[in-house]
Amino acid sequence: MSIRGRIALVSAAAVAVAVVLISIGTFIGARNQVMTQIDDSLLMRASAIGEMRPVAILGLLGVERGGGARGRIVPPRRGDFDASYYQVILSDDRVVNIGDDDLVLPEPDRGDLTRTRPTLRSEGVDGVHLRIVTTVVGQGGIIVQIARPLTEADAAMGRLAVVLFAGGVIGIALAGGLGLLVASQAVKPISALTRTVGAIAATQDFSERVDVDGDDEISELASEFNTLLNELESSQQEQVRLVRDAGHELRTPLTALRTNLEILQRHELSPEERTTTLAAAHTEIEELAALVAEVVDLATDRHEEEALGPVDLSEVVEAVAERYQKRRGRLVTVAADKSRVVGKRQAIERAVLNLVANADKFSPVGDPITIDVTRGVITVTDTGSGIDSHDLPHVFERFFRSDTARSQPGSGLGLSIVKAIVDDHGGDVFARNRASGGAEVGFSLTVDR
Repeated sequence: MSIRGRIALVSAAAVAVAVVLISIGTFIGARNQVMTQIDDSLLMRASAIGEMRPVAILGLLGVERGGGARGRIVPPRRGDFDASYYQVILSDDRVVNIGDDDLVLPEPDRGDLTRTRPTLRSEGVDGVHLRIVTTVVGQGGIIVQIARPLTEADAAMGRLAVVLFAGGVIGIALAGGLGLLVASQAVKPISALTRTVGAIAATQDFSERVDVDGDDEISELASEFNTLLNELESSQQEQVRLVRDAGHELRTPLTALRTNLEILQRHELSPEERTTTLAAAHTEIEELAALVAEVVDLATDRHEEEALGPVDLSEVVEAVAERYQKRRGRLVTVAADKSRVVGKRQAIERAVLNLVANADKFSPVGDPITIDVTRGVITVTDTGSGIDSHDLPHVFERFFRSDTARSQPGSGLGLSIVKAIVDDHGGDVFARNRASGGAEVGFSLTVDR
C-alpha cells in the first residue's frame, strides 16, 4: 500500500475509533437520562402510594377486605408512554389489577418484598417492554406494583442509534477523503524527490541536486540525499582521475617494454646487448606489475575487508623492519614504545612498509632507516636530501612524483595508499623535513587506552 493510502487509512481508523467511542458515550448518556426521568416518575408515584394507609388504598381500589372484585381506575391503553399499570397484591394473596387493560404484571421477586424502599426493574410482558417499580405498604400487608411502558423511549433510542450510526459512517468517510487529500499534499515532496532520484539514476549525473525547501523531515531527507550525491560525485571524480592517471603512468613501462620487444624482434643483437635488453624488459614488467597491484589496491580498498582488532604497533614495525632488511639488505632501526591501537594489522603493516620503501628510495646506500613509535605516532626517517617545500603538500596525492623522484623507480602510489589506510583508521598523515637533513614521513593513530 502506498504512503498516501496508509495515511488515509490511519486517519479514517482514528476518526472511526473516536466516532465509535463518542457514539457509545452519547447513546449511554441519553438512555440513562431517559431512564432516570421514567424512574423518577415511577418512584414519585410509588412514594405517594406508600404514604397512604392500607384502608385508603383498598378504598381507592374499590375492594373491600373480604371481597374479591377488581377495582377499576385509570383505564390505560396498552403501550402508551403516559400509561401506568397498577397491580396490588393483598395480604391474602389476591391480585388486583387496576384498569381495563388485561395486561397482567409479573409477580415481584421475593427479594423485593423484604426491602424497605421501592425497587425497579425492566421486563417484557406480553410484547410490551415495561419499567416496573415495586413497593410494600404498611407492615407487608399490601404490595403495590406500578409499571410504565418503555415503547416510546425504546423507539427514541432506536432513532438516536440510527442517527449516530449514519453520522459515524459519514464522518469516517469524510475523514478518509480528507486524509487522502492531506496525504496527497504531504507526499508531494516525496514524489518530487522520487522523480529526481530516478532521473539521477537514469542519467548517472551525480552533479544534480535535490531542491531543499523548508526544515521538515522531507527537507532533511533531501539534504541527506544531497550529501550522498556529494560523496558519489567525489567518488566518481576520484575514479575518473585514478583511471586517467593510471593510464598515463602505464604508458611509460608499456612503451619501454614494447620498444625492447621490437628491438629483440627486428635487430640482430650481440649476446651482451640481448642480455641488457631482456633485463630492461624484465624491469619494466616488474614495474608494470607493481603499478597494477597498487592501482588495484587503491581501486578496491582491499584493506577494508580485514576485521578490526587490537594491534601492537611495536610488533608491527619490528616485523616490517625485519622483513625489509631481509628483502633489500637495508638496515632498519626501531625505537618503539608499547602503543596499542584498534585497527587492521595487515593494513597498518602495509602502510609502514610503504613508508620504509619510500625512505629507502631517497636514502644513500648504506645509511640506516629509522622507525620511531611514540604514543600511536609512527615516524619513518631517511637520510636523503629532504622534500622540496613546494612538494610537501602533495606527497600523499595519487601518482604524484617530484622532479627529483622521477628518476627513481615507483609509481607514485605508495604514499597515497598509506593515506587511504590511515584515513580508514581515522588517523592523520604528515611529511616534514628535518633540520639535520633528510625527511620524516609518518602517521598518527588513536591509542587504545
